[in-house]
Amino acid sequence: MADSSKKEIYTYQAAWPVYSIAWSLREGHPFRLAVGSFVEEYMNKVELIQLDEHRGEFDSICTFSHPYPTTKLLFTPDRNSPRDLVATTGDYLRLWAVEGDVCKMLRLYNNNRNTEFCAPLTSFDWNSTDSNLIATSS
Repeated sequence: MADSSKKEIYTYQAAWPVYSIAWSLREGHPFRLAVGSFVEEYMNKVELIQLDEHRGEFDSICTFSHPYPTTKLLFTPDRNSPRDLVATTGDYLRLWAVEGDVCKMLRLYNNNRNTEFCAPLTSFDWNSTDSNLIATSS
């Protein structure tokens, strides 16, 4: 672990314009970030990166496609979770699992039952007391 009195500035150059970003709160991954793209196409990207403290550089853990830009990204607030979970919003709320160097979607939450169209979810928050609860807004 880096000396806590020593302050460093690290940079990361994404392959696309960045629209959203979130820190992992999980023990053992203090410098893990999720980075969401903003490209003017239907498919955007989310990349998980991890700081290699010895080299002072970020490494890509995994990248996955995401419909539309992610309006918000959050890692699970449960610091003792056995795996990293990432929630994203855009057209719907999606829950992703990070397992080693693989990210896979666990669930797509669609509460729109009345029409084939959906309004974007503009934000959400993950309850830190009960990590089974996520509130969304549009």
